[in-house]
Amino acid sequence: MNEATLTGPKLLAAVDLGSNSFRLMIGRVLVDGAGTRIEPIDSLKRSVRLAAGLDDKNWLDAASQARAIEALARFGERLRSFAPEAVRAVGTNTLRVARNAESFLATAESALGFPIEVISGHEEARLIYLGAAHALPADGRSRLVVDIGGGSTECIVGVDRETSALDSAGTGCVVLSQRYFPDGSITRSAFEHALSSARAAFEALAHPVSDLAFDYAVGTSGTAKSLVQIARQQFGAARLDRQVLERTLAALLEAGHADRFELAGLKPERRPVLAGGLAVMTAAFDEFGVRELDYCDGALRHGVLYDLVGRDTAVDPRRVSVKRMIDRLGIDLQHARRVRDTALALFDQGARAAREQLGARRQLLEWAALLAECGTSISHESFHKHSAYILTWADMPGFSKTEQEALALLALAQTGGLRKLRGRIDDDLGWLAVVALRVARLLHRTRDNDETPMPALFLKRRALRLEMPHAWAYRNPLLHASLVDEAALWNDVGVFEQFVYKTI
Repeated sequence: MNEATLTGPKLLAAVDLGSNSFRLMIGRVLVDGAGTRIEPIDSLKRSVRLAAGLDDKNWLDAASQARAIEALARFGERLRSFAPEAVRAVGTNTLRVARNAESFLATAESALGFPIEVISGHEEARLIYLGAAHALPADGRSRLVVDIGGGSTECIVGVDRETSALDSAGTGCVVLSQRYFPDGSITRSAFEHALSSARAAFEALAHPVSDLAFDYAVGTSGTAKSLVQIARQQFGAARLDRQVLERTLAALLEAGHADRFELAGLKPERRPVLAGGLAVMTAAFDEFGVRELDYCDGALRHGVLYDLVGRDTAVDPRRVSVKRMIDRLGIDLQHARRVRDTALALFDQGARAAREQLGARRQLLEWAALLAECGTSISHESFHKHSAYILTWADMPGFSKTEQEALALLALAQTGGLRKLRGRIDDDLGWLAVVALRVARLLHRTRDNDETPMPALFLKRRALRLEMPHAWAYRNPLLHASLVDEAALWNDVGVFEQFVYKTI
């Protein structure tokens, strides 16, 4: 029986592949008069310290990969009864920078049983704020949210559910602990170097998070939780403030080593990374002018769950991102919609499967068709290359890095030669999406509103057949010739056993 589709409240699952810990959260979606909320019903956590496995050239070592795979296999066992659309797994900073991330992810996805999306720092920040916003009161006051992870620190300013500025700094508790306290020894000199490194990372932020005023600050995730617990249980403070930071540092220096450091509120597994986390938090207080900070339980995994709920509604943030890009770049929406409708119809014919089975593939094709000409905002010459560049690097809230790369690849594939795609598409559905987009673009090349008959597209035993009416071909000799040339291109590259274009 499928646990995530049982009668009653829907179950969703989020997997957070953090640079320090891997977390699984399962939540029940509840809808009442107050709106939609998620009730956590189960969670798992494994201390993997993935960032500690990066060498000086950003290669993940075998030991850290083994720890990660073991954790994901346990999560996969718990998720065995979940439908694919009810689970979202996201990778963060370490997987953004690891040079062997692609090979690791193939094994990791097999262990988990679900796809893993590597998300950008901006997307991570958006999801963190989404999770925090659902755990904090909607008080109309401006707040700073700081999430210190193992390899990066996300900083967001917002009011209620809306963000004003967000960014991701390349510093975290594991990275600094490994770099400045590698054997666990803690000295004043080492801490000052770690603090300078964290400050430099915050100063390099591209977005003016530090320029915005806020009424109060909250921290999410392990470092903030540990420091706030120390503030309360060891020092009797209501919140984390500058005095608590200084007293915690003094205790660390007195202990001289992470293994000898003991304060009320600190769990043993946090000791190896506390010095690095303290340096990042101190730098955040300095950079953003924080006076005191409280802990918030909503974080990335909570945001992923709420984002999954949003993807089932009209407020999917990815749709909002697509619309904003269309408006901002002046894309010809009427033309884009014609290309989209034809591409989706061709894809559906060739796939010969129910829409719900095509899922994410079909949705990405839809958005790629709408955004395919975004590169014309730079130049009409080689516009497909410009489109691919924009879709790879633009800030697109809601989209993972993997999804943006898929959009960019379709944009690149919409015209020109096919050999550039070799090795980048590994199944027939992926190639079928390229066929659908290229043929749709050719059919609407004249950009007029004339009714273009829908081609018939058949894919059988890796042979593809495209059919158009004789009368249409007679009236449109240029477009007919373009389709003849397109079939020749496909036959030359040999992706399908045969590509036949004929008129009937």
